[in-house]
Amino acid sequence: MQLASIRDFRIGLSSYTKTGQLILVLNHGKMVGCYMPLKQSHDIPMEFKKEFVAHLGKKIASSLSSRRAKEKDILSDFRAFKKNRSRQ
Repeated sequence: MQLASIRDFRIGLSSYTKTGQLILVLNHGKMVGCYMPLKQSHDIPMEFKKEFVAHLGKKIASSLSSRRAKEKDILSDFRAFKKNRSRQ
């Protein structure tokens, strides 16, 4: 296990991820996150996957709500994006 400040982790992300070690990320000496290398996605416990998806869904819903985004507008933007992307 290694310790890294946010700044050091950001700067050395490539080298840290190659070590294959658990890395605790610190901000002013307090743990704010961690990097846990995984060989494959099935190594992630189902509880973490569920919690991650639930948390991400709440963040997206909050962001859309604060922007007063409507479903039809989002779908229209997505269709336009897909159409333009396939042309490139």
